[in-house]
Amino acid sequence: PKGNAHIVPEEHLPWLLPEDVDFVPTGTSPLALSKELKERTEKIFGEGWTPEVDTMDTFVDSSWYFLRYPDPHNKEEFCGKERLKHWLPVDLYVGGEEHTYMHLLYARFFTRAMHKIGLLDFSEPFPKLRHQGMVLDENGVKMSKSKGNVVNPDDMVARFGADAVRMYMMFAGPLEEDVMWNENGVVGVYRFLERVWRLRENLGEHSDAKIESEIHKTLKKAGEDMEQLKFNTAIAAMMTLMNSIGAASITRDNYEMILKMLAPFAPHITEELWREALGNRDSIHLAPWPAYDEDTIKEERVTIAVQVNGKVRGEIEVAADISEEEVRTRALAEEFVKKWIDDKEVKRVVYVKNRLINIVTS
Repeated sequence: PKGNAHIVPEEHLPWLLPEDVDFVPTGTSPLALSKELKERTEKIFGEGWTPEVDTMDTFVDSSWYFLRYPDPHNKEEFCGKERLKHWLPVDLYVGGEEHTYMHLLYARFFTRAMHKIGLLDFSEPFPKLRHQGMVLDENGVKMSKSKGNVVNPDDMVARFGADAVRMYMMFAGPLEEDVMWNENGVVGVYRFLERVWRLRENLGEHSDAKIESEIHKTLKKAGEDMEQLKFNTAIAAMMTLMNSIGAASITRDNYEMILKMLAPFAPHITEELWREALGNRDSIHLAPWPAYDEDTIKEERVTIAVQVNGKVRGEIEVAADISEEEVRTRALAEEFVKKWIDDKEVKRVVYVKNRLINIVTS
């Protein structure tokens, strides 16, 4: 009662947690509401004595929870060795910058300590970490409840749908950069999704060869960008594809390929189109990622930059499958190249396939 802490006598150990605890968000520790714990404490120490109810900082839990996730029902150890080996360490962790000096710092301390005493065979918990930027208001100020400048996502979802809102957040900028909220951007994404919805009306027996090539090119780019968490450029590529298709006819297979590409970004509308409009039985999210056709995306003609001693002096258009020797011959025959070479000796030629050729003179 006088505020001095006392150790629980050894004869009363182990000090078991009470069972009459209601875990409701009251702002205080749930243990503080336990009648049994209070009575037990007063029985030992006397009336007016209270138990310590803040038994462990939440940082302790957040520092190692991921080590328990793979085997949460194991009553013998925090995680079985086979499951530890299969699931950990965490392949990729995505979090805000503030996580670095809060949760992640302590998680690293715990992991290294557990490794040191032989509980883990790895010392780094998250080999790959990526930060996502913060959401700023229209004035460039970080959104927070305390500032009163938060945009309620429920309101946006009610107006534009969940897919448009989540897709705008991925399209607004690179993952690691701050995003300035712009409602007009949500409208733009909403209109894009409307076009995807209406595209089902364009289904036909054939797709134009150029459009089919664009679909496979977009699939290649979107897949590669997603692997690097470049969601904004993957979405931009899909928007460009829709502009290329316009009102043209496409096959069902091509339409399904587009929906699979879009599914990670707009899961609801693609599922609706996949099952209700196209009649597929299983979920689109169980379908494998489509493979692009190398032959379909191959360019027939490419433009190659021609450099003389590292400076671009012009361009030449050639067949995509042209040999290096043929590019060299063609470049050296160009008047703009002859002008800069003059009577100098060509010492070497550097060729980057289908991109540039650099002629180095003496």
